[in-house]
Amino acid sequence: MLRLPHAPRPRPVERARLGRLVKAGFFAFGIPDHSFCSVDVTARCPLRCEHCYFFEQGYDKRDELSVEGWVALMERLKREAWPRPYYAFQCSWVGGEPLVRREVVERCRRYFPYNIVVTSGTIPLPSWPDVHFFISIDGTEEVHESIRGKGTYARSKAHADRPDLNVMVTYCVNRRNAHCIEEFIREWDATSVRHVMFEFHTPIRGLQADGDLALTLAERDSVLDELLELKEAYGHFILAPPRAYRLMKRDACRSVTDACIYRRAAAVFGPDGERKTPCMLGPKADCDRCGCIIPFITRAQVDRREVLRDVVGDLRRALL
Repeated sequence: MLRLPHAPRPRPVERARLGRLVKAGFFAFGIPDHSFCSVDVTARCPLRCEHCYFFEQGYDKRDELSVEGWVALMERLKREAWPRPYYAFQCSWVGGEPLVRREVVERCRRYFPYNIVVTSGTIPLPSWPDVHFFISIDGTEEVHESIRGKGTYARSKAHADRPDLNVMVTYCVNRRNAHCIEEFIREWDATSVRHVMFEFHTPIRGLQADGDLALTLAERDSVLDELLELKEAYGHFILAPPRAYRLMKRDACRSVTDACIYRRAAAVFGPDGERKTPCMLGPKADCDRCGCIIPFITRAQVDRREVLRDVVGDLRRALL
């Protein structure tokens, strides 16, 4: 039987005024092209995680764009965006390990009003209060280290404990860690991280670990039911609205992946500065079984009926 916490600690939901306006615009008018950007900062990484899509794409065999080259690219994108003030509202800085080349992010994040750095957390976080850090943790310590390597969990957890920064933990659910989600939430709820968010391992052609890690859509549904129940208890600590997780179920997911908003609305660049398709996961990803949370969140932002249903539900719970 699911064990729920006796008194979940309330968490502040911090939303910048610009972020609220943009989300309201997405809800009212849809998501325009070039709303998002994703940059593989580097092909280098101190880890070789079993479920990593990056090193199956061959990007680590290409030359990296120089720091000045990235600045020049950002200037060109800014010119292309005129008269809009920004080429994209949000940029995700990924890799590889983006903090291996922190100067790229330091120089280029000013071109976007909202920045996310997706990191393993094995490198200390820079003091960037304007950046949202997404630290990848894949379960409890034993399970996480079976995927990412010995000693990585304690190091990442220590670096994540930065109450002065916007730190969130992301959990890539797979067959090896699907059993310990609640234990993981309980442990991280006692830290200073703002949120936890869940997605699923996306099968990648050629990735040998796929057979051991990828869940079937039926197995995924069971996990999603558990997440929705846990979200009732932990509220905003578990990020992404319930409708995003409902859209990931097998009866709805293909309607999202067949018309992926992120694939249309995002500009994605590899570490050489060249455009990357169809998204940051690269051409070997199985889009039919996509587990990335981003397409489902973006669809959830423009599904008016579901948004209004969640608003009514939130109001009802607040009154009760």
